[in-house]
Amino acid sequence: MRLWLAPVVLAASSHLWAGEAAGPPAAQATTVAATAPGGADAAAIVRAFFAEADAAGRADLAARFAAAAPKSWGDLKAMLHAAAPRPPLPAGRHKLQTPGDADSPPVRYVLRVPEAYAADAARGWPLVVTCHGTGGSGEGALNALERWMGPDAEQVLAAAAEAPQGERFEPTRINMEYPLAVLADVRRRANVDSDRTVLTGFSKGGYTTWATVLFSPGEWGAAAPMACYPMTEAGAAAAILYLPNVLALRVQHHWGENDIEAGQKEGINTLSRDVAAEMKRLAARRFEAVEYAGQGHGFQPDSSRFRAFVRSAQREAFPAEGRLIFHHLWQGRAWAARATALAKADFDFSAPHSVRLTRPEDPRKVKRDFLMSQAFELTVRLPPGQNMVAVMARNIREVEVELPAEKLDFARPVRVTLNTRTVFEGLRKVDWLELLETARRTGDFERLVAGRLKASVAGAKSP
Repeated sequence: MRLWLAPVVLAASSHLWAGEAAGPPAAQATTVAATAPGGADAAAIVRAFFAEADAAGRADLAARFAAAAPKSWGDLKAMLHAAAPRPPLPAGRHKLQTPGDADSPPVRYVLRVPEAYAADAARGWPLVVTCHGTGGSGEGALNALERWMGPDAEQVLAAAAEAPQGERFEPTRINMEYPLAVLADVRRRANVDSDRTVLTGFSKGGYTTWATVLFSPGEWGAAAPMACYPMTEAGAAAAILYLPNVLALRVQHHWGENDIEAGQKEGINTLSRDVAAEMKRLAARRFEAVEYAGQGHGFQPDSSRFRAFVRSAQREAFPAEGRLIFHHLWQGRAWAARATALAKADFDFSAPHSVRLTRPEDPRKVKRDFLMSQAFELTVRLPPGQNMVAVMARNIREVEVELPAEKLDFARPVRVTLNTRTVFEGLRKVDWLELLETARRTGDFERLVAGRLKASVAGAKSP
C-alpha cells in the first residue's frame, strides 16, 4: 500500500542504557517508605486504593492519603510506580489481549519483558509499541524491533500489536486508535514510564503510527513512522494538514529516496519530503527526517540512529503550548484540555464537498484551506509564571480542562481561561481523589492531574 486519496472534491529520571555504567533498573529502585511522611502507610493506602472496587471506599482512602502524601511530585510518582499492584510478568514473551469496548474490538498483542524488569521498582520502564506491515504479524514486528534495538532490547518493554482491521491501512477510528488500547493495557499490567513511550511501525505500521500520534500526541514520548506518510481521512493532498498537532512530540520519520510506484507523480518519497519541508516551515524543534539514499520501500532502518532516538524519547505531558486540529469529537484530546461538545457536527469525509473558486489556485491548497475552515481546534497554553491554563477553542461548545499538578502552584490562586474569558480564578486544593482515580484508570503515573473542570464556550450553539 502506498497512496490513498480521499473522496473529497477538492523525566523525570530515566533508565540507563546498554554500554552505560550502572546496574539494571531493578537495582536502582528506591525504598517507598523513605519517600513520604506516611512512609509504608502511604504506600499501603495506594495499594488499597488501586485494589478497591467500591467508589465510596476509594474516596475514603483518598482522604486518608491526602494527610500522608509525599511532599514532592517526584516522590509521589516513585511511590505510585512501586506500590501499584500488578500481575506477575516473568521475563520473555507473553501473548495478551486488550479488553475491548464499545468503540473498538479487543486487540491481540505480544509483550516482551526483559530479564531485569522489576514490577515494584520506583522507576518505570521505557516502552516501545510497534505495529506490523501488510501481511505481517505481531511476532514478526517484534522480531524486527529486536533487530533494530540490538542490545538495547533488554532495556525496554516492547509490545507488538496485531492490527484488528484490514490487510491494507485505512484511516478508520479502529486503525487510528488500537495502539492506544495496547498502550493502556500494558500500563495496567506493567511498570511503565509513560514519559518514555515510543510508537513505531513500518509501511502499514508506519501509517498507523502517524494516524495515531496525530490525534494523541500527549500520550507518547516519541514516534518513529517508517516507509509511509501521514495518511488520514483528509487524503494525500492534505498530508501536512495536521502536522501542527505533533510539534511538541519527538518524531523521527524514515523513508526511501525512491519509494514511489511506477507511473506515479507522487509517492511516499515526495509526500515525506513535503512533510519535512512543512515541519521546517513550522520551526519544529523535535522533528528528524531520515531519507535513505537510493532505497525504495524495502529499506533497512538505520538501527543505531533508531536506538539513539528511542533513548532520547521524553514526553512533554503538559507542554507550554500545544495546538490540536481535528475533525471528530473523539480526536479532541489536547494535553490539558479535551473537547466534550462541539458547536457543529463532525465533518463527513465520505460526502461530496465543493468549493467556489474566483481565480486559479493550487487544488491541494484549496482542499487544505477548506478542511481547515471546517476543522475543530484547541490551543492550550501554560504561560510561565502566571499559574494559569489558557485554552482557545474553535467550533467547540464545551471543554474539560485538567489542572496539571506539576505545572501549577496550588498555594496561590489558579486561573483558567477559555477564549480569553476567565472561567475559574481562585484558590483550589489538590483533588487527591481525582489524582488517584486518574492514575488508577490510566496507569500513567508521570501525568499527574490535580483536578478537572468543565467550561462552556461563550456564544457557542449546539449543532
